[in-house]
Amino acid sequence: MEYLLIIFFLGVLTPIQTAANSRLRLSVGTPLVASLVSFSIGTIFLCAITFAERGTVFLPGSLFSELPWWAWMGGMCGLYGLTVNIIIFPKLGSVQTTLMPMLGQICMGLIIDHFGLLHSSRHTFGWLRAGALILILAGVVMVVFKRGEKSTAKRGALLWQLIGFSGGAVFAMQPPMNNLLSASLSSAVHAAFVSFLTATAVLLVIVLAIRSNREHIPQIFSLNRPWWSWLGGIIGGVFVTGFAYFAGKVGVGVLLVTSICGMLTMSLFIDKYGLLGAMKQKIGITQYLGILLIAMGVALLRLN
Repeated sequence: MEYLLIIFFLGVLTPIQTAANSRLRLSVGTPLVASLVSFSIGTIFLCAITFAERGTVFLPGSLFSELPWWAWMGGMCGLYGLTVNIIIFPKLGSVQTTLMPMLGQICMGLIIDHFGLLHSSRHTFGWLRAGALILILAGVVMVVFKRGEKSTAKRGALLWQLIGFSGGAVFAMQPPMNNLLSASLSSAVHAAFVSFLTATAVLLVIVLAIRSNREHIPQIFSLNRPWWSWLGGIIGGVFVTGFAYFAGKVGVGVLLVTSICGMLTMSLFIDKYGLLGAMKQKIGITQYLGILLIAMGVALLRLN
């Protein structure tokens, strides 16, 4: 039970990270540069923690031959999920940009559990898990779709919906990848550092390759932004470290769904009180019932 509470808290941190990165994006003017800043801060933070824990940030050379190639791709999975959200937002609107990746995470997480993919522990998909999935999906839809809110998706949006779903599905592969790396290094923090470092390096190449992004780099050092806008990378580092550690403890499906429950709960709280620069919104009984359904689904998953 204590594992679930910690994972729920990790989910609670996600909307705070999103708000911080969104404010950072306003300051630097482009999402890719904002992402580079966020990942760089997270990398530096994890580097310091890794060095304090282990006295080194270097990897043993034997690890590259011992681990499968995909064990090093956790950072790329996270980067893909982030990029997909940026791409589909103008095509689908905020509702489906939230919903489609979330559905991808849930479905892929349960598939990984059922087949024991990526060296994860196996949790067979039976009637109990099917019932849990129905409750969870219903709860997510109830929370995301607010009364009177319409999707801005245009005709022919199926392709973008599938891309959004794929973003969540690929992101769901990150925890077991980092978990295997964490087990080999005997350190979840070190594994998270490797993941962040990989994503940061790729982002840096992309930003430098695109002229319109290069022109925004000087804005990184502008001080005209709230202090909390710098926290996105640190929160991301804590989040990835926690996922690397708990993926082997509770299973990928339970991990993702429990964190989503925390994420949606905090999102409603932020909207209700207009925190972190968000527009204050009325939260209805439907959203609260949605959170309850997701919590019931998590409980059923744990019984499996």
